[in-house]
Amino acid sequence: MYNKVDFTNFEGIDEPMDINGYLGKTKFYRTQVKQTAITAKEFIQVMHSKNKMLEIVRTIDEIDKDHNGYVTATELDDIMKLYYPEELEPRDLLPLIKKFSSI
Repeated sequence: MYNKVDFTNFEGIDEPMDINGYLGKTKFYRTQVKQTAITAKEFIQVMHSKNKMLEIVRTIDEIDKDHNGYVTATELDDIMKLYYPEELEPRDLLPLIKKFSSI
């Protein structure tokens, strides 16, 4: 079955893959907005202004069914924009997230 799927167009793209049902907002379902990069300092200011870490950790725990403490970069991007829509929706978080991600 896997031999019939063409993965060449998705090389290096971090799309959520969760057998437990989390589908994420892939690039095809995201609102197409020209995003600007966010710096670490700007990100910390957003987090500090409205601390929603408890909600974020609970959401990660709900998604992380195998309880290994990991979510994909795309999933984390979705979660952060869910809790900080006004501040982060027009911002590109992936470059910042990838600095701290594991392989």
